[in-house]
Amino acid sequence: MRTFFLITALSLTFPAWADQVRLQDNAPEQHVVVKGDTLWDISATFLKDPWQWPNVWKLNRDEIKNPHLIYPGDVVKLSRDADGNIRLSLEKGPRLVKLSPRAYGEAIVIEEPGISSIPEKAIAPLLSRGGVGDPSDLENAPRILGSSDARVMFGLNDRVYAGRGDGETVDWRIVRLGQPIKNPDDKNEVLAYELVYAGEATTVQPGDPQMVRITRAEQEILERDRLLPAWKAEPIQYVPHAPEKPIAARVAAMLGGTVHAGAWMTVVLDKGIRDGVEQGHVLALFRAGRSVADPKCVRADKIAFLAGGEGHANDCVPDKNDKSTLPDTRVGLAFVYRVFNKVAYALVMKSEEQITLGDHARNP
Repeated sequence: MRTFFLITALSLTFPAWADQVRLQDNAPEQHVVVKGDTLWDISATFLKDPWQWPNVWKLNRDEIKNPHLIYPGDVVKLSRDADGNIRLSLEKGPRLVKLSPRAYGEAIVIEEPGISSIPEKAIAPLLSRGGVGDPSDLENAPRILGSSDARVMFGLNDRVYAGRGDGETVDWRIVRLGQPIKNPDDKNEVLAYELVYAGEATTVQPGDPQMVRITRAEQEILERDRLLPAWKAEPIQYVPHAPEKPIAARVAAMLGGTVHAGAWMTVVLDKGIRDGVEQGHVLALFRAGRSVADPKCVRADKIAFLAGGEGHANDCVPDKNDKSTLPDTRVGLAFVYRVFNKVAYALVMKSEEQITLGDHARNP
């Protein structure tokens, strides 16, 4: 079954902020949305700065958090009105639906889901297996108690006892707290702990204690490991947008245990809900400019040596007030897709250089 829609009224002309919205040099007149497209991809097709999408469509805050869904088959058009003003419009295309028969009734119509904001395949493994947490988050989580044969380590297909569940959840992630994620500016402050993903389990006998069977083991499952509900994939529908207020964050960790990050990898920022960070925020990543001040004049010695002469550091008079630093270097762009109280996950959408711990994240 196909359902057709008329052209919607999602069109506008650029107002006073038009000089802030930069069109791609080769922006097409239209783009037909296909399966696999993301809102970021479509934005980047027309705009040099994809986070300007809310300005182009005049979305308010509620619409940014719950955007109008765009579906495969829709057409995004770029045009000009009679006065020469640029405008974008959305033409609803044929909607594909699936018919699922059921006994003694009409077919159930299942609409094709709208496109997501960013590639879900880039973040799904991190959300389903990794994460961050706090000891308080696990206080009420069922704990693995042991087995009938008194072992303390378990593996695939083992049946073990665990604390009572909530009565509804039967599929679990098995986790434990890992390394602390510390504030880059204050090493004494622990922002959160990495959640170590050990495996998965399914309840086979509810109760207190319940019995679960280990259905996946990434490593040895231990007594006192905790059970959290299995993660369920949900489309990321937040529109990419720049923060309304200044955000000054730092890269505190990399998900996946890596030292550096590049495009389509996740960094953990040291700012979260308490600091005004929201899902959908787009932040530019910067490498802090290094100091070029040299109070001991070693730099002059090196330059002279490279030039073929002899060092003359003893002839240099150091300037104790010299605080010279090179400008910060922009190294990438990141999309915040999950926010906790003190930290946030951000997917690196673009990187000119490797992203490293301590890099800055702020308004683009």
